[in-house]
Amino acid sequence: MQFSGRIAFTIAVIAFVLIAISLLIFLIKNRKEGQNLFNKYQQLTESTLAKAFNLSPHPVKREFRKINPMKMLKLITILVDSRTGGRLARVNTLDATIGGFMKMYTLLVRPDFAYNLPVLSVDLIFAGKKRVFIIEVIDPAGAEDENKNQYYQKFRECAKGIEHLEASGTESEWSKDFLTDFSIHVKADRQSDELLFNIYERYLGLYLEMVQKSSSLDEPSAERIQKGMETYVATLLEKGGPAVNVFKNLLGPQGQTEFVRTVIFGLD
Repeated sequence: MQFSGRIAFTIAVIAFVLIAISLLIFLIKNRKEGQNLFNKYQQLTESTLAKAFNLSPHPVKREFRKINPMKMLKLITILVDSRTGGRLARVNTLDATIGGFMKMYTLLVRPDFAYNLPVLSVDLIFAGKKRVFIIEVIDPAGAEDENKNQYYQKFRECAKGIEHLEASGTESEWSKDFLTDFSIHVKADRQSDELLFNIYERYLGLYLEMVQKSSSLDEPSAERIQKGMETYVATLLEKGGPAVNVFKNLLGPQGQTEFVRTVIFGLD
């Protein structure tokens, strides 16, 4: 009985070790895959931005540059970079690692209020073979503009390539009042990687072209654009959403408000 008990214990230990090794291999493999995709999107973004605008660093408070509330466990780490330049009042990129293997790439571009332009918000999640692909073109003021109308039609044509993908369920009901109809909220797997990357490349290129070709506004019109953005951000903080709620949990309500207003949208 004692001998058989030892055998059972040894088998249990071996099984545990094998499961642990398998889990570790899974985490390492998926972390590497997610990091590679993150790097691919980041490199495209940086090269595309560099061709269009001369950006310079925008200062971010130390506690907002690296958000890591559980430093010992490292369950979630978010690195924040903020820049500004020309017609782009804020260009923010967030590098998030979640659970040791899930990668998230975030880009948010908020143009100067002196131009009738929307905000570009991108959230890309790579978790094993699964993908969540979100591109929002946010136009809170909804002011008519010939340049915008021209490019909005191009965005609509570009968005036609993803009708077959499943909706991600990440779109908040209230946000539909602010989002353009060609905003994208889908989930997919690694088989769609090339398609999703090509659509991102096209959206980013079209957006920056639209910014470059925009004309400056008179002061009353610029104030209308700013007021629309203030309304959007206030509603976002009040009603929440999948991404902004994360910062509420990590930073607390006051920290979330300061981070969203000062860093992400540059309103204060």
